[in-house]
Parts: sequence; C-alpha cells; structure tokens
Amino acid sequence: MSPQLKLLQDFYNRVWVDGDMAAAGEFFMPEAEATGLLSDLAVGAEEFHEFVAALLEMLDVHSVNFQKAVEQDDWISAMASFDATVLTTGQSISGSGMVMVRIRDGKIVEAYNCFDFLSFLEKLGLVPEHALALCMTGQRLT
Repeated sequence: MSPQLKLLQDFYNRVWVDGDMAAAGEFFMPEAEATGLLSDLAVGAEEFHEFVAALLEMLDVHSVNFQKAVEQDDWISAMASFDATVLTTGQSISGSGMVMVRIRDGKIVEAYNCFDFLSFLEKLGLVPEHALALCMTGQRLT
C-alpha cells in the first residue's frame, strides 16, 4: 500500500470507523477544505466535524475499503465503499463513492468527494425508495 493510500485508509479507519473525531486534525492541514460533502459548500474543519458527528449519530461504520486508487504526484483518487449498521433499526447498509485528495507533508491539503448520498438516504428511509427514478419522471419528493 502506498503512503498516500495508507494515509486515506488510516483517516477513514480512525475517524469514521473508530469515531475518533479528535484524530481528524492529525490528517488535515489547518487550511484544508473538502468539497462535495454538502451542496456548493467547501467544508472546513468545524463543518467537517459536524458533518461526521451527524452521520455517526445514525450509523455504526464497520469498514471503509478502497477498490481502486490512482496516484499522480501529490494527488490520489480512490473508489471507496463502506459497510455500516443503522443505529435505530439495526439494518446493515453499504454505500460507495469517490474521493480525490491532495497530500502535502503527509497531510491532506484539499479533498473532493463524490458519494452517492441519495441512495444512502434511501437506505436510511429518509427519502422514498427509487427517489432518483421518481425525480427523473418529474415527480417531487414531497
């Protein structure tokens, strides 16, 4: 495993799987921002902590795995998947997405995320099943 992929794996294991929010600062430069987690917003450290905390209130994340990774210079892009349990129902769920990260001096400087949040919210029962297909027919999710 390359040092860049190991950094990503360690980050996801410590923060998402172990729920160690304090560890997040060990992986990011102070000025780092992440995009793609919330629509049209770059997320800094404080918002990131709130985002993760909100999700971990709903989920027990068991694992985050990387199926493919491509590296060039100080960039790494990886396909990721996760397995979790919904805390309120005990239901097992999985999800997937992509992350592209620039690393400098062993820390994340910027991150771009593209995760399938719509399917994730469907699995949590927060939006109707087949929500994307419904929306593509012009129906509203009201």
